[in-house]
Amino acid sequence: MKSPVTGGNRLELITTFPTESIIKIYEDELKVDTRRFFKGVPAVELYECRDTGYRFYYPEGILGDGQFYADLNKDDVGYYSTTRWEHTYATSLIKPGQKVLEIGAGDGFFLEQLKKSNIDAIGLELNVAAIAKGEKKGLRMYNEMIEDHADGHVGEYDVVCCFQVLEHIYNVKSFLDASLKALKRGGKLIIGVPNNNPYLFKQDKWHTLNLPPHHAGLWNKRAFTELQKFYDVTPQDIIVEPLSNNKSFARRWYLAQRNYYKEKKSFLGGLISIIPAPIGKMVVKLFSPWIDGFNIVAVFTKN
Repeated sequence: MKSPVTGGNRLELITTFPTESIIKIYEDELKVDTRRFFKGVPAVELYECRDTGYRFYYPEGILGDGQFYADLNKDDVGYYSTTRWEHTYATSLIKPGQKVLEIGAGDGFFLEQLKKSNIDAIGLELNVAAIAKGEKKGLRMYNEMIEDHADGHVGEYDVVCCFQVLEHIYNVKSFLDASLKALKRGGKLIIGVPNNNPYLFKQDKWHTLNLPPHHAGLWNKRAFTELQKFYDVTPQDIIVEPLSNNKSFARRWYLAQRNYYKEKKSFLGGLISIIPAPIGKMVVKLFSPWIDGFNIVAVFTKN
């Protein structure tokens, strides 16, 4: 076994997840059947790449397919968000006249924003239903892997970006190598992912959509910072969204901390137990601008 991000073998087993528990969580919370992904797999392991701090699930074949993502977005429930903090930040880094490639473009929301700003952009997406929606908006979208696309568009783009995509990729090295192959020298690689430090919301390792087959790996600031040692890039900025940007995530963050410390029976857990929940949530809201929130955006320049 090798690290999906470096190809090295400095790995550490962190924990295991019984697959029946994962299957039940998806069924109970999202009404999505995931049993087909776990045939012959009694438990999923979580490893950490010691060189970067990146954590990934094993075995590697447990990845969502097109039907899985269609199930998540059934009845147009809004799986593809239109209010992403990282979109606003990324747009501020892209100049008119630059050529942009978005990998995993969903139904084209970000491409549409770039089009309104007269920025030349195309998108790659594997969900054919999402592509159909984007094409109805007049967007250029293709059902193509980045590895295949890069072979025919070497050094073509000023900006290559992906949002809420890299955490779904097992072979991170292949993905990043191809992304950089399509990028001009001096161009920007912009990546937005959920913040895991070390788990989503720090302690909630059982958060449903953070588990396979939805996610293949868990990213944090350190993992992005260390990429410059293994790829020909220079970090330009690595920033974390403040918790205050999303009230519902702030509430879930509080509940995750409360449940974790209660389970550990620590002093903090005892303190939280005697504080009424409304007061605890009020305290979190007060300090949320200084608490790391749900997402990370990493910006790299290709050397």
